[in-house]
Amino acid sequence: MNIKKQFHYDPAIEVSASQIGISKWDWISTKSTEEKLAVELMQKNRFDVLPIENEDGTFNSYFSTQEWNVYSSLNKNKINDAQTIYYRLSLKDLIRKFKNDDRHYYFLTDHDQILGLVSYVNLNCQLVYNYLFFIIADIERSVSEILKKHVSQDEILSEFKKSEDKHLSDLSNSFQKSIKDNNDSDIFQHMYLQTVGITLKKFISKLPNEYKPLNKYSAKFGTEGVYNLVRQKVMHPVRPILSDKKSINQIDELLNDYIEIKNIAESTTHNKELR
Repeated sequence: MNIKKQFHYDPAIEVSASQIGISKWDWISTKSTEEKLAVELMQKNRFDVLPIENEDGTFNSYFSTQEWNVYSSLNKNKINDAQTIYYRLSLKDLIRKFKNDDRHYYFLTDHDQILGLVSYVNLNCQLVYNYLFFIIADIERSVSEILKKHVSQDEILSEFKKSEDKHLSDLSNSFQKSIKDNNDSDIFQHMYLQTVGITLKKFISKLPNEYKPLNKYSAKFGTEGVYNLVRQKVMHPVRPILSDKKSINQIDELLNDYIEIKNIAESTTHNKELR
């Protein structure tokens, strides 16, 4: 075993459609093509999609409700290319497909056979909660580190003290109290997600030019910003994260912004290494 490797942590995380969805080895399916039996099974389990298993164990058709959660009548469908995605598709690309295609489910395939199914309901699993929490935390950490390098604590304190925003003045007082109590801390340890966005907007002029594009994301840290709205759902796992078109759009925006923010944050470091 490489012991040295155990001292390094690689925070890179990738979540695939197959990890979120359900495999054909675990799902409930039917071998019957009778609609009456399918209705009973789907209504009992609150399914909107029920795969039909062929005699050889393969799948190429399914029952579906004509309207979500309405079992009065069903459609019997052949699985076509528009209803399938590669089983290792990333969460980001899966969300983008849900958004662009306006679909609620896809069958997972390796291009030769149907391997499983992923739908809106699967997106509310613990893995997605954990992944989105990591994304939001990494955005907050990355922007904070940039601000730390280019804006002094004294500058931030001075700005917060004269602010009419009670949250900022309270944060300033809290930080100064921790210093008096001989606690080893910096002002960023007292910030919230929203405060990082406020600080970014207030001090964007202090940042080098390569970081100035970050300003377009500053409002998204706010109370009604998409990062905070998603964070509120992530912090309460009993609430569904993805349940409708609006929530799909929010996650799509978050994941797209994350890549852009990381590219801005890391591009400078990469350029310095090349010099």
